[in-house]
Amino acid sequence: MGEQPPADRPGTNGAPHGESMAWAAISTLVAGPATWGGIGWLVDHWLGTGRVFTASGVVVGFIASVYIVITKYGQ
Repeated sequence: MGEQPPADRPGTNGAPHGESMAWAAISTLVAGPATWGGIGWLVDHWLGTGRVFTASGVVVGFIASVYIVITKYGQ
């Protein structure tokens, strides 16, 4: 018999834990500012403005990412 994947082991509910939870939090913290900064860059490019929307997008993305990590993984 082969070893079962972690989510199928008895006593686990498939929720992220340990190292996988840390990687999920880190990827959320990186993806938020990157995504919203990219959207801000597109708006800046479209409107011909400086880097106003890019900077605003990065800040909004960071704040949203921190909020998501705290609500999802915080205790």
